[in-house]
Amino acid sequence: MTNYGNIDNDISPIDADVLVIDEMSMVDVFLMNYLVRAVYLGTKLVFVGDVNQLPSVGPGSILKDLIESQKFATVCLNKIFRQAAKSKIIVNSHEVNNGNSFIGKKDYVEEAQEDFFYINESVQDKILYQVTSLSNGRLKKYGDYDFIENIQILTPTKKGKLGTKELNKNLQNILNPKIDEIESKSYGEIEFREQDRVMQIKNNYDIYWEKLNDVAEFGTHRGSGVFNGELGVISKINHKDKNIEVKFDDGKVAWYAFSELDQLEHAYAITIHKAQRK
Repeated sequence: MTNYGNIDNDISPIDADVLVIDEMSMVDVFLMNYLVRAVYLGTKLVFVGDVNQLPSVGPGSILKDLIESQKFATVCLNKIFRQAAKSKIIVNSHEVNNGNSFIGKKDYVEEAQEDFFYINESVQDKILYQVTSLSNGRLKKYGDYDFIENIQILTPTKKGKLGTKELNKNLQNILNPKIDEIESKSYGEIEFREQDRVMQIKNNYDIYWEKLNDVAEFGTHRGSGVFNGELGVISKINHKDKNIEVKFDDGKVAWYAFSELDQLEHAYAITIHKAQRK
């Protein structure tokens, strides 16, 4: 395993004319060190990222500092394609970026879409209630949302009552309770159940998978590799063969031996950092 804290690690050179680095806001000083040591003189670097996203987990704000230095050509993309211009998601994100508060404001944008709600709670037990009830049918009047297909809980931390560990336990017991008809498999402190929402938490270039092609006549596509951050659902737990079958959101199906379950964790709730990497 590479020791990322050791800036003197040997680095394999990258032979390229142009190198594009996506999600540049996630790059810390250690990764930047390895990058500039790996490229040849004359290689063009293109950094793509958003300084308004979460900073890197490691030290440094490389992208922000490069832009503020004004020593590099910078292009700012400001046209939004993911949501409508009057979306409250967009309006309120702009408010936050501009240092303003959206709390307490009403419909200050005419005909703004009802796609953003703020619930003001400060007591952890009440926040937990809000999260679990919103995940379990409370949003019916806004749409017939299925949790697995339409909802993702994000939290800033892994620890504590509102961290991923405890939230996933609560959400699993509410959304996918343990019953005799559902197979389960314990791994350490975690109990995996069929129909659980899970995430791959490390890169595995060797794991085998199959995927049915959209065009039936082309049959099944086979390959290898499942990567950190990929989401899926446990479709089958086979105690006879001692493996778990996971169907990922992109349609591929992979099999994990019981001894490989350290690569999976529940994903009813995930950290904001993990979501940003997707």
